[in-house]
Amino acid sequence: MQHLILLHGAIGAKSQLEALADELSNEFKIHLINFSGHGGKPMTETKLSIALFADDVLDCIEKNRIVRANIFGYSVGGYVAVYIAKYRPVKVNRIITLATKFYWMKLLQLKK
Repeated sequence: MQHLILLHGAIGAKSQLEALADELSNEFKIHLINFSGHGGKPMTETKLSIALFADDVLDCIEKNRIVRANIFGYSVGGYVAVYIAKYRPVKVNRIITLATKFYWMKLLQLKK
C-alpha cells in the first residue's frame, strides 16, 4: 500500500484533515502531522519557515521508513509539498496541492 502524507494549511492542524484521511484509508497508508508551532506541536527556537515545515515532513518520512511518499498539501501545506519535491525529489512519488499560495512574505510586507 502506498503512503500518503496529508499536510494542513497555515494556522491549521492535522485534525482538520481527519475526515479526508478516513475516506482515503482504504487506498493509502495515511500519515497526518502537525507543523512546528501548529496543532499543539511546540514552537521551535528556529523561525517558522517552509524549510522548517519541510523538515517536519521529512522527519515523518524517515520515522515511518517511507521510501517515496505521496504528499497532499492544503494552502501552505501545498507549498511545503512543492518545496520537498524540488529539494528532496528522491523522497517524493507524487504531490497534490489545493489552494496553495507561494507569496506569503509578499503579503506580510503589504500589511506593514
